[in-house]
Amino acid sequence: MTCRYTEINQHDALYIAARAYPGGVEAMAQRMGTAAHVLYKKLRPAVATHHVNYEEVSEIVEHLEAAGKSDMADLALSAFAWRHGRVLVRLPETSAAGGELFALVLQLMREEGALAAHIDAALADDGRIDDAELATVEKDLQECISALVVLRDQVRARHAADQRKG
Repeated sequence: MTCRYTEINQHDALYIAARAYPGGVEAMAQRMGTAAHVLYKKLRPAVATHHVNYEEVSEIVEHLEAAGKSDMADLALSAFAWRHGRVLVRLPETSAAGGELFALVLQLMREEGALAAHIDAALADDGRIDDAELATVEKDLQECISALVVLRDQVRARHAADQRKG
Protein backbone atom coordinates (compact mmCIF):
# COMPACT_ATOMS: atom_id res chain seq x y z
CA MET A 1 0.00 0.00 0.00
CA THR A 2 1.31 3.41 -0.95
CA CYS A 3 0.70 6.29 1.43
CA ARG A 4 -0.24 9.69 0.08
CA TYR A 5 1.39 12.51 2.02
CA THR A 6 0.28 16.12 2.18
CA GLU A 7 2.41 19.13 3.03
CA ILE A 8 -0.47 20.63 5.04
CA ASN A 9 -0.65 17.78 7.58
CA GLN A 10 1.98 18.41 10.27
CA HIS A 11 2.86 14.72 10.62
CA ASP A 12 3.26 14.24 6.89
CA ALA A 13 5.24 17.47 6.55
CA LEU A 14 7.68 16.45 9.28
CA TYR A 15 8.18 13.06 7.62
CA ILE A 16 8.67 14.68 4.19
CA ALA A 17 11.17 17.11 5.75
CA ALA A 18 13.12 14.38 7.55
CA ARG A 19 13.31 12.36 4.32
CA ALA A 20 14.80 15.42 2.58
CA TYR A 21 17.75 15.46 5.00
CA PRO A 22 20.94 14.31 3.21
CA GLY A 23 20.92 10.55 3.70
CA GLY A 24 17.22 10.53 4.59
CA VAL A 25 15.56 9.47 7.81
CA GLU A 26 18.38 7.02 8.55
CA ALA A 27 20.98 9.80 8.54
CA MET A 28 18.69 12.08 10.55
CA ALA A 29 18.24 9.34 13.17
CA GLN A 30 21.99 8.83 13.40
CA ARG A 31 22.52 12.59 13.80
CA MET A 32 19.93 12.62 16.58
CA GLY A 33 21.49 9.62 18.31
CA THR A 34 18.50 7.33 17.87
CA ALA A 35 17.79 4.18 15.90
CA ALA A 36 16.34 4.67 12.42
CA HIS A 37 13.45 2.26 13.03
CA VAL A 38 12.48 4.25 16.14
CA LEU A 39 12.51 7.56 14.30
CA TYR A 40 10.47 6.05 11.46
CA LYS A 41 7.85 4.96 14.01
CA LYS A 42 7.83 8.38 15.66
CA LEU A 43 7.31 10.08 12.31
CA ARG A 44 4.33 7.88 11.48
CA PRO A 45 1.13 9.06 13.22
CA ALA A 46 -0.52 5.63 12.80
CA VAL A 47 1.93 4.15 15.33
CA ALA A 48 0.27 4.77 18.69
CA THR A 49 3.27 3.77 20.79
CA HIS A 50 5.79 6.29 19.42
CA HIS A 51 5.53 10.07 19.14
CA VAL A 52 7.99 12.88 18.48
CA ASN A 53 8.24 15.47 21.22
CA TYR A 54 8.98 19.20 20.93
CA GLU A 55 12.69 18.70 21.49
CA GLU A 56 12.90 16.11 18.72
CA VAL A 57 10.99 18.31 16.28
CA SER A 58 13.32 21.19 17.14
CA GLU A 59 16.33 18.94 16.58
CA ILE A 60 15.01 17.84 13.20
CA VAL A 61 14.44 21.48 12.21
CA GLU A 62 17.91 22.51 13.40
CA HIS A 63 19.60 19.66 11.52
CA LEU A 64 17.66 20.50 8.35
CA GLU A 65 18.72 24.14 8.57
CA ALA A 66 22.35 23.17 9.24
CA ALA A 67 22.23 20.95 6.15
CA GLY A 68 20.98 23.83 4.00
CA LYS A 69 17.42 22.49 3.88
CA SER A 70 15.68 25.52 5.39
CA ASP A 71 12.77 25.09 2.99
CA MET A 72 12.06 21.68 4.50
CA ALA A 73 12.39 23.05 8.03
CA ASP A 74 9.88 25.75 7.09
CA LEU A 75 7.56 23.10 5.64
CA ALA A 76 7.41 21.19 8.92
CA LEU A 77 6.97 24.30 11.05
CA SER A 78 4.39 25.86 8.71
CA ALA A 79 2.20 22.75 8.73
CA PHE A 80 2.23 22.69 12.54
CA ALA A 81 1.33 26.38 12.72
CA TRP A 82 -1.39 26.01 10.07
CA ARG A 83 -3.07 23.24 12.06
CA HIS A 84 -3.50 25.70 14.91
CA GLY A 85 -4.77 28.58 12.79
CA ARG A 86 -1.44 30.40 12.61
CA VAL A 87 1.11 31.11 9.92
CA LEU A 88 4.85 30.84 10.14
CA VAL A 89 6.77 33.90 9.03
CA ARG A 90 10.54 34.01 8.89
CA LEU A 91 11.64 37.29 10.38
CA PRO A 92 13.44 39.55 7.91
CA GLU A 93 17.15 39.97 8.51
CA THR A 94 17.45 43.46 7.05
CA SER A 95 15.14 46.35 6.38
CA ALA A 96 14.05 46.81 2.80
CA ALA A 97 14.98 49.68 0.56
CA GLY A 98 12.43 51.07 -1.88
CA GLY A 99 13.31 48.60 -4.65
CA GLU A 100 13.13 45.69 -2.26
CA LEU A 101 9.66 46.75 -1.12
CA PHE A 102 8.54 46.77 -4.74
CA ALA A 103 10.01 43.27 -5.16
CA LEU A 104 8.05 42.10 -2.10
CA VAL A 105 4.83 43.50 -3.54
CA LEU A 106 5.51 41.68 -6.80
CA GLN A 107 6.21 38.46 -4.91
CA LEU A 108 2.90 38.84 -3.08
CA MET A 109 1.11 39.35 -6.38
CA ARG A 110 2.73 36.19 -7.78
CA GLU A 111 1.60 34.22 -4.72
CA GLU A 112 -1.95 35.57 -5.06
CA GLY A 113 -1.94 34.76 -8.78
CA ALA A 114 -0.94 31.15 -8.07
CA LEU A 115 -3.70 30.90 -5.47
CA ALA A 116 -6.31 32.29 -7.87
CA ALA A 117 -5.15 29.98 -10.68
CA HIS A 118 -5.34 26.88 -8.47
CA ILE A 119 -8.83 27.75 -7.21
CA ASP A 120 -9.98 28.46 -10.76
CA ALA A 121 -8.53 25.18 -12.04
CA ALA A 122 -10.10 23.21 -9.18
CA LEU A 123 -13.54 24.63 -9.83
CA ALA A 124 -13.29 24.51 -13.63
CA ASP A 125 -13.21 20.71 -13.83
CA ASP A 126 -16.28 19.74 -11.86
CA GLY A 127 -17.23 22.73 -9.70
CA ARG A 128 -15.85 20.94 -6.63
CA ILE A 129 -12.63 21.04 -4.63
CA ASP A 130 -11.21 17.59 -3.88
CA ASP A 131 -8.65 16.67 -1.19
CA ALA A 132 -5.59 17.19 -3.41
CA GLU A 133 -6.90 20.53 -4.68
CA LEU A 134 -7.65 21.64 -1.12
CA ALA A 135 -4.07 20.79 -0.06
CA THR A 136 -2.70 22.86 -2.96
CA VAL A 137 -5.00 25.81 -2.21
CA GLU A 138 -4.18 25.74 1.51
CA LYS A 139 -0.44 25.72 0.72
CA ASP A 140 -0.97 28.72 -1.58
CA LEU A 141 -2.94 30.47 1.17
CA GLN A 142 -0.08 29.90 3.62
CA GLU A 143 2.38 31.44 1.17
CA CYS A 144 0.12 34.46 0.53
CA ILE A 145 -0.38 35.12 4.24
CA SER A 146 3.34 34.77 4.90
CA ALA A 147 4.18 37.13 2.04
CA LEU A 148 1.74 39.71 3.42
CA VAL A 149 3.26 39.55 6.91
CA VAL A 150 6.79 39.89 5.53
CA LEU A 151 5.68 42.89 3.46
CA ARG A 152 4.07 44.45 6.56
CA ASP A 153 7.26 43.96 8.56
CA GLN A 154 9.41 45.46 5.80
CA VAL A 155 7.11 48.48 5.46
CA ARG A 156 7.27 49.02 9.22
CA ALA A 157 11.07 48.71 9.17
CA ARG A 158 11.26 51.23 6.32
CA HIS A 159 8.98 53.60 8.24
CA ALA A 160 11.13 53.32 11.36
CA ALA A 161 14.30 53.98 9.35
CA ASP A 162 12.69 57.00 7.66
CA GLN A 163 11.58 58.37 11.06
CA ARG A 164 15.15 58.20 12.35
CA LYS A 165 16.40 60.09 9.28
CA GLY A 166 13.78 62.79 9.24
